Amino acid sequence: MASSILAYHTSSKHSFSRYADSPGFLDWESQPDPFRRFEGSPETLLDLPSEEAGPGYDLLFDRPPDPSPLSLRSLSRFLYESLALSAWKQALHSPPWSLRVNPSSGNLHPTEGYLLLPPLPGSQSAGIFHYSPLRHSLEARRLLEADQWEELVAGLPQGTFFAGLSSIYWREAWKYGERAFRYCHHDLGHALGTLALSARIRGWRSLLLPAVGEPELARILAVENQQGPEAEHADCLLAIFPNRNARLDGAIRSFRLPAALLATLRDQRPLGDPNQLSSDHLPWPLLEQAIDSAAYSGGWSGEEPLSCPALPPMAPLSSEGASLLVRRRRSAMAMDGKTSISRDSFLRILSQLLPRGDSFPFAHLPWRPRVSLLFFVHRVEGFSPGLYLLLRSPAHEASLRRELRPEFAWRTPPGFPEALPFFLLAPGDFRESAAKISCYQTIASGGCFALAMLADLSGVQERPWFYPRLFWECGLLGQLLYLGAEAAGLQGTGIGCYFDDGLHDLVGIRGLPWQSLYHFTVGRGVVDRRLQTQPAYAHLRRPTD
Repeated sequence: MASSILAYHTSSKHSFSRYADSPGFLDWESQPDPFRRFEGSPETLLDLPSEEAGPGYDLLFDRPPDPSPLSLRSLSRFLYESLALSAWKQALHSPPWSLRVNPSSGNLHPTEGYLLLPPLPGSQSAGIFHYSPLRHSLEARRLLEADQWEELVAGLPQGTFFAGLSSIYWREAWKYGERAFRYCHHDLGHALGTLALSARIRGWRSLLLPAVGEPELARILAVENQQGPEAEHADCLLAIFPNRNARLDGAIRSFRLPAALLATLRDQRPLGDPNQLSSDHLPWPLLEQAIDSAAYSGGWSGEEPLSCPALPPMAPLSSEGASLLVRRRRSAMAMDGKTSISRDSFLRILSQLLPRGDSFPFAHLPWRPRVSLLFFVHRVEGFSPGLYLLLRSPAHEASLRRELRPEFAWRTPPGFPEALPFFLLAPGDFRESAAKISCYQTIASGGCFALAMLADLSGVQERPWFYPRLFWECGLLGQLLYLGAEAAGLQGTGIGCYFDDGLHDLVGIRGLPWQSLYHFTVGRGVVDRRLQTQPAYAHLRRPTD
């Protein structure tokens, strides 16, 4: 299957001579409903949290706050700061559209969220619940007996619950066609980032369970019998421990869902029926091939985490509370082309992108880094404009030195912390190149800096199911960039449209293993004054907590 997923990767590239296949127009009559609902499912309405600042964003990287007890109230806030609506926007004479805490390519939101919960005061029983961001509620999909819940969490730290994520590829394929597989997994990575942050705000530990396979996850999430283009595809399961002292040992990393419980659930009809999302669909055979080729049956327990050397103390990006920051995050639609970022803020953002072992937020990526970052520095105080590289693993250096242009300087900027592996490759003004490579989008040239995420695809030959996980890594890094930009008083935007081999040609990459999987830009966003903003949950008449 490796050749199939690599064939997908090649065929889904954009180039200067052709874009990857897509509809070519937007059929608004068949636009997918962004909200999955399970009609007839018992619903638990969650109180709407009042706005609060929460712990300082920068402090979360140093130490967690004291853990919050697990309750419907704390779960409401956990979801409110990870997968919930963040606002509504409306243009003159147009219907409103919603924004969410977790960013999404084209604001199409293929990612669905689930919680696997023990019995809680105010809830009916243990079970599996779909999260409805529109109604800020939990829809019961399966109810579990007390002994079934105990079977599920046997061997895990006390107080464990789970979060599951799935993808509806059709939501992205409606607009982007063949490239939708990439974008769905970027969005999965974004969601991993928002869940990691929201758990950290609560003082909880969270870990992606790498050994759980898609078939077993699909069964317990009650999506295994969904068919057709609107079907959900089970992606990953997180274990969340309100006990921050929980040991994340090998037994947890090799955790599988109990076979006896799965057998019991096989013949149990889920609660509720999924709503129809579109009246019509276009087939995308290459997308279906990618989905099949990257299927994961489970059993891999991850890798030993990597921690970079300790960095010297750095100035914080902001003293602002993380809860306010994460809900304020927006994707910039244009950059002002003149604002710069301070040296201190830039260094702090770089430091937050480096691996930190199995601590926040990289326990959601239980493998050694596969992605390093190529920066187009435009307006960073104290730095000459040019091309730079942030190595996120020492193992990347030798390979990238071989692959990239031999004339690159590989010079550490003057006065730069030795523990931060950041290299000047080529000085110069690369704004035009950044925009041209990013499908001629000036947002890539108008910010303080842009970057391309270079991923090592060598392991995909043996493990094609790892291909989507590379996009998860890129998406989580993108979420850190979004929040770092906001904390610095700027904005970020993920860029999924770029000319893959145009970027590779610029830096000398001639093929595998290194490939660019995601682009990003950070700068001062230009506010569109024509749009009105409305509160996220003004449509609900429900008390705040």
